[in-house]
Amino acid sequence: MNTQRVFFLVWIINVCSSQPTGNTGFFWQVTDFHYDANYSTKGNPWKMCHDSSDGSYSNSIYGNYQCDSPWHLILSATAAMKRLHPDPDFILWTGDSVPHVPDSTLDLQKNAQNIGNISLLLRSVFPNTSIYPVLGNHDEYPADAYPPAPGSDYYTTILHQAHFDKLLTNDTAAQFQTGGYYSTLIRPGLRVMGLNTNLLYSQNKLTGKSADPAQQFQWMTATLSDARKNNEKVILLSHVPPGLFEKYSDLMWFYNEFNTQYVRILQNFSDVITSQIYGHEHTDSYRILKDPKGAPIGVLFLAPAVTPWNSSLAGVGANNPSIRLYTYNRKDGTVLNYQQYYLNLASLIKGTANWTLEYDAKKDFNVGDLSPKSMLNLALSFNSDNSVMFSKYLTYNSVSQAVNPVCDLDCKMVHICSITELERMNFDLCKTINPTKTTKMPHPSPPTHHRHPVSKTYIYIIVGLAAVVFILFIVVGIICIRRRRHFIPYRFSRFSNSLGRGPIN
Repeated sequence: MNTQRVFFLVWIINVCSSQPTGNTGFFWQVTDFHYDANYSTKGNPWKMCHDSSDGSYSNSIYGNYQCDSPWHLILSATAAMKRLHPDPDFILWTGDSVPHVPDSTLDLQKNAQNIGNISLLLRSVFPNTSIYPVLGNHDEYPADAYPPAPGSDYYTTILHQAHFDKLLTNDTAAQFQTGGYYSTLIRPGLRVMGLNTNLLYSQNKLTGKSADPAQQFQWMTATLSDARKNNEKVILLSHVPPGLFEKYSDLMWFYNEFNTQYVRILQNFSDVITSQIYGHEHTDSYRILKDPKGAPIGVLFLAPAVTPWNSSLAGVGANNPSIRLYTYNRKDGTVLNYQQYYLNLASLIKGTANWTLEYDAKKDFNVGDLSPKSMLNLALSFNSDNSVMFSKYLTYNSVSQAVNPVCDLDCKMVHICSITELERMNFDLCKTINPTKTTKMPHPSPPTHHRHPVSKTYIYIIVGLAAVVFILFIVVGIICIRRRRHFIPYRFSRFSNSLGRGPIN
């Protein structure tokens, strides 16, 4: 009898403990490899580390902060993914495999081969794992030149020559050839939607005048409507995110009209889209989706890059190579947490690539969950003076590459407004309101912050007027007492002059 009770208790414990595990899964995100086949350990860092004949340079086999990823770095990143979590539910690969080199040194075949090398590598390291890829703005040839019409031959070339057909099933492959976007079920009730937001990218001169490049908006709306009818939830992934870049003020990634349309679709289907995953920026940040009344209804997670390349945008800087592991709810796709792993290029010991945990989102940001409300509150907490959380965020933003990063109050304002506002008008309003108003400002503050001299002046005026009234009272009293003339001229020039010269603003 006692033995039966023990077995029964063990069975109960196992059932209870397995419930969270059964509903909780993991997936990897890897982004912005920017593989440079011409990287050389003897290459000039100021010329993308390409081979140098004088032999005066010595770069790590894992890369240089001035340059794109060598193959050793990519091998190391995928090996680290396999070592740290070898059996994820799936992998999201959010684009940009082609290096930051002039178009004149590339062609469509080279781009396809470059992307294909990584496709085959991911498939060989994770042979039994679903891998969902999307394209980056550099993956097209020429870069940033995705055509507005659906059915471009480019997508067919990438599908076969870049070996996306080894990653996508037949139905998703057919969708992909329309415009580089697709959707498929991960499991019953949970769908993944891979987008081609490069069609909306403000640097793409071919699509700026199109109403709906490659008919992606129409397809998104129809697909999300069907998902809602079928009680499905959607994990959305893409390369370029909407909104503005937090490290370069006023840089919006999409054309403004496309940004508005995109955000409206996200708002209209916030009950369907449970997670959003992006790359492109190379930095570590996130965005908050709000409803028209300003309530938080979604989080956009922006993962940093594998490439350590120092951005060509002034002041943005470089980053340490990174990979990200998400914990999510298998039923609805909600992101529950993530761990950010990185390779510190500056402290490589004897050429050994030691990928380590940089931070745990919930633990290190001290949030109970990664819900829209919690992540919005986190961003708003950055506003306080000497915010510990903002200091952490700023360090993680470069994947701990920048030591003691400097960010003045204007810089902080751009970070906060970029996180909290996805649309240009609201972003500009956020900057005007100035969320850092509680901090000492290094530049002239709004007029409402300069009231001290005015207040003193009004005090002087009130005191002066009181004195005038008092003297008038005395004079009238004297007149009444002495019953002299009914009117005695009295000039208050001294008082009126002092009032006229006093500062009033």
